[in-house]
Amino acid sequence: MSSSADRVNYAEHLVQEYVRTRDTDVRDRIVRLHTGMVERIARRYAGLEPHEDLVQAGFLGLLNALNMFEPQKGVRFNTYATHLVAGSIKHHLRDKTKIIREPAWLQEVRHRVNRTAAQLQQEFGRGASPEEIANRTGLPKETVEEVLSTDDLFRVASLTAPPSSEEDDGEQFDLGDDGRDQISVEDRSVLENAFQQLRDLERTVLGLFHFEDLNQTEIAARLGISGNYVSHVLRQATARLRAIFANDDRIGRALMKSEGDPQTDVLCEETGAYMEAYLLARLDEECARASCNDSVVGFVHVRFDGLDSLSTFYGPTAVMSFLADAAEFLRAGVRRLDMVGRLGSTGFGIILPGAGESVASVRERLASRLTAWVRRSVGSSNSVRVMIGDAYYPANGRNAKRIVESIHLERLDEKKAA
Repeated sequence: MSSSADRVNYAEHLVQEYVRTRDTDVRDRIVRLHTGMVERIARRYAGLEPHEDLVQAGFLGLLNALNMFEPQKGVRFNTYATHLVAGSIKHHLRDKTKIIREPAWLQEVRHRVNRTAAQLQQEFGRGASPEEIANRTGLPKETVEEVLSTDDLFRVASLTAPPSSEEDDGEQFDLGDDGRDQISVEDRSVLENAFQQLRDLERTVLGLFHFEDLNQTEIAARLGISGNYVSHVLRQATARLRAIFANDDRIGRALMKSEGDPQTDVLCEETGAYMEAYLLARLDEECARASCNDSVVGFVHVRFDGLDSLSTFYGPTAVMSFLADAAEFLRAGVRRLDMVGRLGSTGFGIILPGAGESVASVRERLASRLTAWVRRSVGSSNSVRVMIGDAYYPANGRNAKRIVESIHLERLDEKKAA
């Protein structure tokens, strides 16, 4: 076919035909046309699972999209399928691993390694080896190799992919024959729209950080502002973009929910924690298991009050950004087998299998760190208050509802917690 636009139109025509006829030959042609799209989406999650497993999960999502597609709803199939393919891969990964958020220190190292690699490539006219990068940066060779091996895992393609030099023609990157991992026209449109909603300083700081690979200290020096303020601007700008992109992803989630897909309610996309309904269902399961094994199950409830002050001062996205960081902090403070999930609009619950009376010590350990963490996160003059309490099966209840109801939340003593 002569152009990507022709391929897109032809694919949409075939989808219409398949909806009418359910012809398996037509279905197979549609799948072949969308192979590039599936592989492109699978590469977003490179390193988490074998590529062929991710592609297989993606094709399941594509077939699911094809079977459920309703043209009368006014959504193009390619748009609809993109969401379901990505959702299918995410569902596959949720059964295998946890969402990974890159620590700030690793982000700094990653920028340093990537910036040096680009400089050496210009000097040598070829790609630099890990040893050459290590010699230039002063980092251990093992560290450089680790950063390079996980680069795709943490790469934010929508912020780093350069715009195409060619004229955009339809959805060319979704149906391209070679399946190149480039930003799609739709994603670029969302990104451009999102940047227009940022303040001038936020756009400047994000540009320096992502496109020029400057660290926070270098940005502060260039703009004549403090490093702490740069950190704050990055945090808020990223939160705004996260909210915009999450809203775009929720379109796909809403489509899946309309078809009764239960897995869309497992994880909170904004925080990476389990959804409340799923968390409580798992708590019921743990209680049932404990009754059979004559064991115990602990539960800690953490709630953050006064978050309206963050919204008033920093903007509405600040609250969700704070909760996302809080979820990460709580996950880092408990065992791998423990579960952290949403509980209420500003709280989290933590399931602690095997922890009975010892749940109190877990609560105290978290309490000893939480207030100091809040102070570091939002400043000492904020009005955010930390409430915490605990209970355990079977002493305080024999199911999730009773256990949660039995918890008495107490406000942390700042002097003690600090």
